[in-house]
Amino acid sequence: MNFNQIARHIKETYLKPLEKFEINNLQDVRNFHEELIKVRVDLITKGGPQVMPHYRGEQNFGWDILPGIFRPPFSTEIDLTKARDIEKNGVDIFKRKVIENYGDKHLFKHSKKPFGEDWDLLFQAQHAGIKTNLIDLSTSSVHSSFFMCEPSEKHENSDGQFWGLLVPHEFIFNETTDYDKLLYPNYNPFDLDSSFVCNVPTYIDDIDQRTYQFRLFRQHGRLFASNNSDIDVPLNKKEFWKDMMFRVRVKPEAKKTIYKELVEIGIDKERLVLTESEEATKMIGEVNNEMKKL
Repeated sequence: MNFNQIARHIKETYLKPLEKFEINNLQDVRNFHEELIKVRVDLITKGGPQVMPHYRGEQNFGWDILPGIFRPPFSTEIDLTKARDIEKNGVDIFKRKVIENYGDKHLFKHSKKPFGEDWDLLFQAQHAGIKTNLIDLSTSSVHSSFFMCEPSEKHENSDGQFWGLLVPHEFIFNETTDYDKLLYPNYNPFDLDSSFVCNVPTYIDDIDQRTYQFRLFRQHGRLFASNNSDIDVPLNKKEFWKDMMFRVRVKPEAKKTIYKELVEIGIDKERLVLTESEEATKMIGEVNNEMKKL
């Protein structure tokens, strides 16, 4: 069986039955993770692929999973055929403005060659709010649920959606390894011929000085990187990946319950997003506006 055939088997055998799963409170979110761990274990015991559960919570049911560059209103103001060039331009501007305003210590810069520095700037730009071609995921179901149920004037009374995604180990790229494994620093992030999930390492020393890397760490974050050929296709509609994931519809009342329970255990916006000053927020807005002008 090839990867697409394996994915279809996983969809039919394991994931479709879970589409009936209900999420009404935080314990259900934890149970959701346990169900995917059961799938992981069963696949291993039957000689199938090793997979790791990843999650994404969103405030509105029906959204496709698209990177920031391809989401309106930003996407309506640019030439989408230049998405890679616009992303690269944004990263360059982001680096310059951060150094000008806060100094180079604010950026992580101990990256592996040949493309590690590009990746790390891209990761940090993503978590600063710059529009990129990356898609945020998390290995924590609990932390992901915050972004589904965070209060929103626009989506307060909308059903949310909670995604589960099983990522085979072959498609999880690390920065370094002692094993025969593919590494993301060996690939140019602005010119990819394959899609994969980046497992970004965390260097604790002085991390509190690096807001944008600290956010990634706090959220148990990983980043999905798309290949050039289907960069504009939503993750939930990409060949192979669409069969490795599913979503649960979550009612507005449940979103409010989960949010309350999260706050009670200390998981809130300040913990996960590290709210910045108006000056820093303004800087990010300026980058997103300036990067469109190639």
